[in-house]
Amino acid sequence: MIQSRQWKLTGAIGASVMALALAAPAAAQSGTTPDDQEQANDGTIVVTAQRKLQTILDVPVSATVFSSETLEDRNYSDAKDYLLQTPNVSFQQGGRNGAREIVISIRGIADLKGGEKVLTQSAFATYIDDFSAGTLASGQANPNIYDVESVEILRGPQGVFFGRNSEGGAINIRTKKPTEDFYGRIDAGVGRFSTYSLAGVINGKVADGLFARLSVQGETTKGPLRNRHPIGGGTDADYLNIRGQLRWQPDDATTVDLQVNHTIDNSGMQPKIGSCINQGAFGLPYNLASPELLGGIGCYDAKGEFRKWVAAGPGGTRPQLGGLNVNSIRNNKDSLYQDTRDFTNNETTLVIGKAYHEFSDSVGLTFVGGYSESDQDQFLDLDRSGIRAINRLGRFRTKSYSVEGRLSSVGEDNKIDWTVGGIAYRERFAAVNQILIEQVLGPWVPGDKANENQIVNRLSGWAAFANAEWHVTDNLSLIVGGRYSYDRGSNQWSDVYAACGRRPVGTPLDTSTAVDGNGPCELTPEQALMAARGQLPVYGGFVTGGRYEQRTGRFATGAAHDFSPRLAINWKPNDDSSIYASVSKGYKPAGGQANPDSGLGGSSSFGREKLWNYEVGGNAYLLNRRLLVQGALFYMDWKDFQFTSRQTLCVLAATGAVVVVTPDLNLATCSRQLQADSVTNLPKARSKGFELSATARVTDGLTIGGSMGYLDAKYIRGQGLIGGALQPLDGLRIGNSPRWTASANVEQRFPLAGGDAAIALNWSYRGRTALGVVEQSSLTFPAAIDPVSLFNLRFTQDWGKNKLSVNVDNLFGSEYYTATEGFSFVGPQLSYSPRTWSVKWTTEF
Repeated sequence: MIQSRQWKLTGAIGASVMALALAAPAAAQSGTTPDDQEQANDGTIVVTAQRKLQTILDVPVSATVFSSETLEDRNYSDAKDYLLQTPNVSFQQGGRNGAREIVISIRGIADLKGGEKVLTQSAFATYIDDFSAGTLASGQANPNIYDVESVEILRGPQGVFFGRNSEGGAINIRTKKPTEDFYGRIDAGVGRFSTYSLAGVINGKVADGLFARLSVQGETTKGPLRNRHPIGGGTDADYLNIRGQLRWQPDDATTVDLQVNHTIDNSGMQPKIGSCINQGAFGLPYNLASPELLGGIGCYDAKGEFRKWVAAGPGGTRPQLGGLNVNSIRNNKDSLYQDTRDFTNNETTLVIGKAYHEFSDSVGLTFVGGYSESDQDQFLDLDRSGIRAINRLGRFRTKSYSVEGRLSSVGEDNKIDWTVGGIAYRERFAAVNQILIEQVLGPWVPGDKANENQIVNRLSGWAAFANAEWHVTDNLSLIVGGRYSYDRGSNQWSDVYAACGRRPVGTPLDTSTAVDGNGPCELTPEQALMAARGQLPVYGGFVTGGRYEQRTGRFATGAAHDFSPRLAINWKPNDDSSIYASVSKGYKPAGGQANPDSGLGGSSSFGREKLWNYEVGGNAYLLNRRLLVQGALFYMDWKDFQFTSRQTLCVLAATGAVVVVTPDLNLATCSRQLQADSVTNLPKARSKGFELSATARVTDGLTIGGSMGYLDAKYIRGQGLIGGALQPLDGLRIGNSPRWTASANVEQRFPLAGGDAAIALNWSYRGRTALGVVEQSSLTFPAAIDPVSLFNLRFTQDWGKNKLSVNVDNLFGSEYYTATEGFSFVGPQLSYSPRTWSVKWTTEF
């Protein structure tokens, strides 16, 4: 399946790029967009934090901006690349949602992820050309950054202009716009693990006042891991993005843009390797000596953790080794062993329309409307082993719409610059989940579905906002703004079933599940048909116990109003520096979480989360603008922090008592298992720290830069449900929020081989990072990710319109992982990120 998709995608990429090349006339010149020209005039950084192009000196915000030149020169391909170079920003990759999945944290603020995808709204916004990409079927958006003008990471609440989803900050991506000048390029690359890429751009005039731009980027790779099971396969991944744009300028006062962006992101098995630590828990009979479990591929001994775990056991050994000597188990860095091939197929379409019209020299109107649709089809081997045991099937769909209108002042000599506007949105997320049992496992037999359900989340709302900037003097500005919002969310479940425990042959179906409004155990239509024919499978004297419908706790909702103000002062001592102070509020909307999966009924509603951010900072160009220094100090005070928790419960077959599932519990003693999720509001949390970055052009050829961030993000007061019991969270660090982040880069340009060459080294560092409050409290492995220090090396050679680039990521092959998944037969799964290299050739015409 993966191989056929590879050929289809490769063919589509090749055909698209060939069309670009054939469309090129013999005489062509490179074109630049108006935004290109504005940024290139004096090298000043521009941002759109206030929904218009302004220099970094005019905006009271802590921002890191990556220009198109920086993104291209450093060979950045997705969010992880630029986030590693951004202070006080962290991320996790390697979850269940595909090769480009990412969970981002800014200043300690991250999304809450529930067992059934996203149960609360995002903590920050990702915008593409003023349109919110929203939460997709694959989770947090990770948009394509080929042929973009810039990427901005804005830290701190952006409530006035971005509203919901911007409590932690915002990521703004501006694409390059069509112009009348003809421009084209083709990029072709090859890399480690049989990675091949092909991309291209074409831009030009269609008719008077009408311009078009098309960009295509695709990549196919086998990935770092191969499946050694006879079924074959591996960590294959295919990616294709096509972005088409039209710009219509009927007159000097009007600009209309239309964009269609389509992405296909398919992957095979997940690039994660079993650590084998705690393997054999939950009453499983298998150990590492079971040939069908790992097939001899070994365990991932990341930083020696596996051997430390064995050495800490009784007598320096572990029963899970099955009599094997630990030295006989290879350190696995290249293989998987699964009896089933995973696949995760993602497809996303964005349609964005934007119109701007100036009514006069002082007033302009902006209208932005967009539609987003995404799909994910997924099949996962949950046990991650060669044993036919437990799989998961998931289908996820999202749709979202939004319309926004803004009236604003225009011109540069206004005493007061102002903006007023409004927005309305609607989102829908639908999911189908099934947990498939393939062997006698705990209380179940093959053919049972431990859980199955359908879920629909609906979000809708509107907001009105206004912002005014009073230029008290030429160098001092006072900014006052606010946004009034109303948001409503609901969580609705249907067709919710849980498998009943197996029963001896001839025993009637269990009716004890018919409590709290739930249904009794009954056979599925397929099982009923087999039973009628006397063909119901028997396993050791047992047959299936059927399933029971969970009818209670299927619906929850929540709604709330919010007013988010901002007050800021921006002072420019001279034309090359600024100092600002700001107070701003951010929030996450209220909502509800249904909980039929517990089998006990009930649902939870949670209130909006509120955050006040107090910040001072500044930006300065020094030494005749050869040095840029940026810094900020911040203190963030949370109230009603939204906290998610999960507990797995067991109904004991002998007594009917409900107990919490622990690693020591034998699941065979359970007549059924229950799973209880909830979101509650903790009274208080806090985040404080600083950010500092600098870039210096030491000589005309030598550039150096770096950044540093310090973050102290903690729960201050409250209790959370951890391991089935309420525990105090006071003083615990918030997950995915390392105390220290840092980066550095150095680049030297020089003439070579009749052209211009450059060699550059980039470094990034993330301190020890707690994965989450549950892991911290229960001390399961891994409770936290060790510090990560990475180096990337690149070399480029330009010959006019031709360019060769050679890139090595993770130069020294550091062992690190950004995410883990606990459930499997082979221990926690650790995301794997080896050294990679690539070579790319670019031709412009």
